[in-house]
Amino acid sequence: MTYNELIDRVSESRDIPKSQAKEIIDSLFETLGQELERGSGVSIPGLGTFRTKTKEERKVYSPHHETYIMVPPKRVVDFTPSANLKENLKFVEAGNE
Repeated sequence: MTYNELIDRVSESRDIPKSQAKEIIDSLFETLGQELERGSGVSIPGLGTFRTKTKEERKVYSPHHETYIMVPPKRVVDFTPSANLKENLKFVEAGNE
């Protein structure tokens, strides 16, 4: 789903103008981003938890240079899905529906 498709879906499901749906979505993402930048986690019931974690400095092989290089530490966003979402995403084998 694209950003514009998300706006359309929210607009239709809440019977609000697309401009208002866009403002709501933009505000949501801005707030989520600000909290992650601060290092706080954001938990959304039924979806999961977003948090930041730090990847330590590590040594990786560079095929281009044919040598090992050190990659500096960095912060990344980590997402843990809720138990409900995990259950809904489980693979169903053919014939075992």
